[in-house]
Amino acid sequence: MKEKFCEKYFNNTVKPKHLREFEAKTPNGNLIKGYISRKPNRYLGSMIITHITEKNGKSYDTEQFVQSFPKIHYWDKRHKLKEDEGQIIYHCQEKLDGTCLIIYSLNNEQGNSIEIIPKSRSQAVADQRILDMYKLIDKKAIEEFFSNPIHFNDTLMFELYGILNRHEIAHMDTYIDIVLIGAFVDETFLDHFSILINSDLDNFKMPDTIFSIEKFPDENTFSVKWNEDNYKLKNYKTISEKTFPTLFDAIQEVKALMEKINQKYFEHNGRRVIEGIVINGEHFFNGQMYLKVKPKDIEAEARQLDSVPRRFVLKEVQKYFDEFGSNVRALYENDDTHYIKYVKHQLKEEFSYEQIEDPRTLRRIKNTFMDVWDSQIPPKSIQNICEELIRENPDSTVPELMKIFARTYPSKKRQSRYAFNIFSKIMSR
Repeated sequence: MKEKFCEKYFNNTVKPKHLREFEAKTPNGNLIKGYISRKPNRYLGSMIITHITEKNGKSYDTEQFVQSFPKIHYWDKRHKLKEDEGQIIYHCQEKLDGTCLIIYSLNNEQGNSIEIIPKSRSQAVADQRILDMYKLIDKKAIEEFFSNPIHFNDTLMFELYGILNRHEIAHMDTYIDIVLIGAFVDETFLDHFSILINSDLDNFKMPDTIFSIEKFPDENTFSVKWNEDNYKLKNYKTISEKTFPTLFDAIQEVKALMEKINQKYFEHNGRRVIEGIVINGEHFFNGQMYLKVKPKDIEAEARQLDSVPRRFVLKEVQKYFDEFGSNVRALYENDDTHYIKYVKHQLKEEFSYEQIEDPRTLRRIKNTFMDVWDSQIPPKSIQNICEELIRENPDSTVPELMKIFARTYPSKKRQSRYAFNIFSKIMSR
C-alpha cells in the first residue's frame, strides 16, 4: 500500500520508509488513520487518510490526500528562483516567528466535508496547546472558503503568531492571530501573484511585504524596492539605490537591508524586529517554490561560534513542543533521545556538523528541553509532588519513589536531591 501511495501522491519523491502510520482523534471527536510523510521536501507533513471512524460510530475506509506546507529552502544550486525571462517581481514577505498551521477539510465516503481540521507538519491533528490558541482566532474566512465543495480537497497554510505564541521575535502588537502563507488549490501550489488574484482568498490577511525585487523586460538588472504600504516598519525605512546584475546579488542586498533595520530597531527597543523574509515565487526549473532569506547579522552569528547558541536551540525546542506537545511524555518514556535527534536534525540547515556535535550544544539541548517542558507543567512544589507520589505509592521505598519521580517528572531532574531529602524525611516519620 505504501508503494502505491508513493507513486500516486508523491511522484516517487517520497519512499515507503518516509511514511509513518498515524492514528489521531480530531477536535470534533472523529478518529482518523493513515500515513504521513516525514521526507523534508515539498511533501513534508503531507498525508493520506485511509480510515475514518466518525464520532457517531460509523466506520469506513477512505483515501484522502492532504498536502502540507513544503519545506522552505535557502538559496543554493538546486533551489533558485527563475530570473531570466521577461518581467520579474518577487515580493519579500516578512517571515513571522510562530507556528505553521495547515487547515484541511475531512471528507466522508461521499466526499462531503464533515470537519475542518488544523494540523501541524508532524501531526495529522495539531497539538492541544495549538488548538487552544486556534480557538481564539476569527475563523469566518476559513469556514467560508471550505463551505464551497470545490475546496474540499484544498489546503490552506497559515502562520499562528503573537504574544500568546511567542518564539524568538516578539510580535508585541498582536495577541494571537494567523496570516495566510500558502494555498494548495486544485492540486496546485499558488505563488504570491496567484493568491492575490484568487477571489476566494480575498478575505485572508497575508504577511507584510517589506521589499520587492524587480526586473522589467527591457532591463538587464534587478532593483530592490521598499514597500511604502508597510506601516509597521515605516520609521525604519531603508532604501537601496543600487541595481544588481543577478537575482542572487539582489537577495544579498535584501540581507544587508534587513540587518540595517534590525540594528536601527535594536537601538531603540533592545531587540531585533525581523527574523527574515520569504519569497513565494517560481523555481528556476519549473513550478512554485518558497525561498527564505535571513539578515546578514543572523547568518553571521550562526557561522562564528564553535557550538550552537542557546537561542537557536530554544527555537527548535519550541518547534518540538509545537509539534508533539501532548505526546512529549510518551515519546520521552519510549525514547529519551527522540527530542535530541529532532533538534539536531533541525539545526543542520543553519549549523555545521562540528557545531551541532559539540558537547556544549548537546548540554544546551538537554537543559533547554527540560526548562521548556518544566515551564508547561502546572505549578506545583516539590514538597507537594513528593507527598502526592507517596499517597499514590504507599508501599514503595525511597529508591522506588525516586525512580517514579524521575519517570514522572523528568524535567525536574535538577531537583532530584531535594526530592530525595523530602522522601527520606516523610518516610522516616
